Amino acid sequence: MSLHIWRVLDKAWNFKLLPIGFGFFSQIRQSYHLSFGCWLHIVSQDIQSHSTLSATYETKIQYLPLEESEIRLFILYPGSDEDAVSGRIEHSSWGFNSNKQYEALSYVWGDVRDSVAILVDGRTVSVTKSLETALRHLRYRDKPRTLWVDYVCINQEDIPERSKQVARMGLIYEQASSVLIWLGLATVNSGVGMEILRYFATEKRPQSCPVWQAYPQSLVHQGLLDVMNRPWFERMWVVQEVGRSHRAIFFCGRDCVQWSTSSIDVRRFIRMIKYAEILPQWTQLGLDTVNMRPLLEMLDFQDANSFSKPWGSCDRAAPDLLDLAYNLRYKKCSDPRDKIFGIWGMVDYLWHLEDFKVDYSMTVTQVYEEVARVSFSSHYG
Repeated sequence: MSLHIWRVLDKAWNFKLLPIGFGFFSQIRQSYHLSFGCWLHIVSQDIQSHSTLSATYETKIQYLPLEESEIRLFILYPGSDEDAVSGRIEHSSWGFNSNKQYEALSYVWGDVRDSVAILVDGRTVSVTKSLETALRHLRYRDKPRTLWVDYVCINQEDIPERSKQVARMGLIYEQASSVLIWLGLATVNSGVGMEILRYFATEKRPQSCPVWQAYPQSLVHQGLLDVMNRPWFERMWVVQEVGRSHRAIFFCGRDCVQWSTSSIDVRRFIRMIKYAEILPQWTQLGLDTVNMRPLLEMLDFQDANSFSKPWGSCDRAAPDLLDLAYNLRYKKCSDPRDKIFGIWGMVDYLWHLEDFKVDYSMTVTQVYEEVARVSFSSHYG
């Protein structure tokens, strides 16, 4: 929640109030910050406490083999904040003829050593703290939620399966009803940043007094910086995950920003950001120091999926593997091979190369030698 009065002096005092928890075993508490100058701003901040599940008896997920036309889905059980995160895995037919509805999660894994326990099929299993926090916030209180989550829906220890599923990820995200983008917990500043993104995503045209001019300068700068500096925007995989989505939703704690990915809506979203960035007021507020490029890049790929498909057409050519890898070379991933595999689903002609597939048994050197081969082939320029 937020309440503000237009500032007269750009001076603020900030006090952190005592956390408020609902339920003795609640993992999520609310910490409130009070800021004031000649304006007043009250915000809530999520606080993550320890997992309610003991990690003493952790086991591994018991995976059954996947058929060629199957994917796994995670049925996230409903629960309140004090309940442990739990769900089950089920196999589902996959492809354009499947009528199974699911949402795909886009998030940062985080440090795999920083793990907590959840219940999967009644077994206590270890997942990254980042994933557990996302699932805790995204689950419904009164009904299950069907998700595709790479960490639990792919047997990460089965290299052939992992290779096949990663090669399909572009289509998995494209066929999802929504892509849920988990940016992390809310902070004292994130609410203003999310409100600015919501303005860009939902307004039909620029307003005479945009939301980023309605708050004190210090709040606007810190809020937008808080959201846009989230690690999610640095990841290689998110370009494909959002670029192929049909509907996307940012989540920052309980706060969300959603937009339709129709070509008209996405192009309007892009133009709203670009228009704001050329305004003198944007620079005067110091907002030109906030890097909006990662968001614009993903929206650009999302614009009509930004590439040709064999079952349709659009007014933009398919991207070349080398050009795409070069433009996104600054993106982060823990495995150097994922600099290539992470953009696989955006380069259509790779599907037709029987001798170059996503294969985690290949060494890093072999992967990049294949990039050189297909990029300099006479068939592809």
